[in-house]
Amino acid sequence: RPCISSAAERHHPALGGEMNCTAGLYPSLVIILILAIYGVYLCNNILPQLNGLEDPDADVFYTPSEEELIGVLVAFHVLMGMLLLCFTLATITSPGYIPTSSTEDAKKWVHGDIAKRITAKDEGRIKDILQDIRTDLNDPSIIAMLRSMPVVERKKRYGYHRHCSACNLYKPDRTHHCRVCDRCVLRMDHHCPWIANCVGFGNYKHFLLLLLYAILTTGFLMGSTFRRLQYAFRPVTNQTDFLLEDLPVFVTFLLCLFLFVALTMFFGFHMNLVLNAMTTIELREKKNNEDPYIKHRFYVAHIKFDRGKWGNFLHVFGPWYTWLLPIHAGGDGTYSEVGASKDASITIEAREKKVGSEEEVLVARNN
Repeated sequence: RPCISSAAERHHPALGGEMNCTAGLYPSLVIILILAIYGVYLCNNILPQLNGLEDPDADVFYTPSEEELIGVLVAFHVLMGMLLLCFTLATITSPGYIPTSSTEDAKKWVHGDIAKRITAKDEGRIKDILQDIRTDLNDPSIIAMLRSMPVVERKKRYGYHRHCSACNLYKPDRTHHCRVCDRCVLRMDHHCPWIANCVGFGNYKHFLLLLLYAILTTGFLMGSTFRRLQYAFRPVTNQTDFLLEDLPVFVTFLLCLFLFVALTMFFGFHMNLVLNAMTTIELREKKNNEDPYIKHRFYVAHIKFDRGKWGNFLHVFGPWYTWLLPIHAGGDGTYSEVGASKDASITIEAREKKVGSEEEVLVARNN
């Protein structure tokens, strides 16, 4: 029997996209790696210390106090538990797809009514802004207009609304079609084979916390096994003991060191994206694009999403008491309600007048 026998089976329960027989290979390798590291840590590091507590005359590399050993075990299992939880949630949580279940959502993204919520003047002006790379994007009236529009991003330099021919849906801002999942993903960052899932609006925080807890766990492992690593370099008196006890510790320590460095760099890269309100796709394909018009369209759209570094951080991580917990910060991921509910029908002249009056008030207060 083939791995996939029908169209229904080809859809991942979380992804809703195309899968193949090897889709679960990388996540399986991750689980095997975690279990292997867990086993070496317990058998080759913790159990000898337990034997030292029970038998003071035992030849062990280090004999801790009972309180210290309990503290190490509790901290290790808390970190490992959070790592596994975030890995599971990042894998099974939907990255977020274009909503079509309600009548209102169907009007917006299936029938394209979202475009009708933008006034003709605003539509004409956004096309002019996208086509003119000399536009002053620091103009308060332009900023106010962009932040009031339900959809800012347009297709190419001519200002057409983005439409996915594969999904037959109009695209919200920051949405991209994933060829692996075969669906449009809200605020798509990238497709990660290690979790067999897209990283998008719905699971981005889970993915970031997965990286964070992987860094903390590997760092904790290296710190708590350093004495055992030193003990592994004693003169070899028994080859079997060396192969079964010392060599696994050495290999595990090197593996944790590699993961710690690589994941720290990767986490730092993503935190920079978070603080600057960008995704990997936006950075690589738009901001760093050599085509000036593509780069200009990115800067135009970025005005709508950029809340400042602190605001961008809170947008992803939520309130302070949820920063280290895999709890979604909220929102629907379409960015269609960012100031659009009240200001979408305001004309350009009225908006410019509003901005001008606000500037006059600020000047009066300063004087």
